[in-house]
Amino acid sequence: MGSLWPVFGIILFVWLMTRHRRQAAPRLEGPDPRDEQIARLSERVRALERILTDKDWQLRRDIDGLDP
Repeated sequence: MGSLWPVFGIILFVWLMTRHRRQAAPRLEGPDPRDEQIARLSERVRALERILTDKDWQLRRDIDGLDP
């Protein structure tokens, strides 16, 4: 039983350090920076879907209207 005290001490130390790090970690507040990128990519996907489903005469107009 006496040889288990160091093991118990190490486990307690690791648990306390892990708990302290979780509490000290900064919490992100506000919008996620990835939200803007997701919105831009979603808009691009919608534009590509419109191009693929439009009639041929609209396809040329949409391709010419794309920014380089």
